[in-house]
Amino acid sequence: MMLAACASRHTPAVRTGAHDVPGNTLPSKGVGSVRYAENIKAYPIGRYIDPNNSRIMHEGHSIYRVETTAKWNLHPNEPVPMPRGPFHIRDSARTTAPIGDELVAQLNQQREITKAIMQGGEVVSQKLGELSGKLQQSQEIAAQNALLKQEMNTARQRLDALEEEVRKQQPTARPSQPTDKSKGDKTDW
Repeated sequence: MMLAACASRHTPAVRTGAHDVPGNTLPSKGVGSVRYAENIKAYPIGRYIDPNNSRIMHEGHSIYRVETTAKWNLHPNEPVPMPRGPFHIRDSARTTAPIGDELVAQLNQQREITKAIMQGGEVVSQKLGELSGKLQQSQEIAAQNALLKQEMNTARQRLDALEEEVRKQQPTARPSQPTDKSKGDKTDW
């Protein structure tokens, strides 16, 4: 059994007028201010022999080449009329964006961090300069030490040679022994 009281007839409402439809198409005169069209050039070519097969000749014709592809127009423009109403590109160079307190605090924190990093970099570069100077000094001292060792070895060799020469020049003398005089010769003084 069905209840007739619940079933009611409603007449559908008919809307007249413009509807907002997503994906409206820009009028052709406004497209250039939003996106640049691609540039195509025609190049006429005369007769030529096919490079892959010398038995084939091509008749003269035109070649069409896309010189620049379509791209977005990022330059500030006047408002572009849209079917739903005015649409314009915001020129960020001339308008300021709203800045919140949180963003300001974050920017200030980043500035402080950047300043600390810059100061740290200066300290590091100063220490590196000092370290390179000390390294150069230690290299000079090491070179001087090597030269002094060489001179000391040369002096030692010369001294050894001189001592050897002095030993060779001295006569090998035996210690003198007292001579025995005759026993009868006594002189007492």
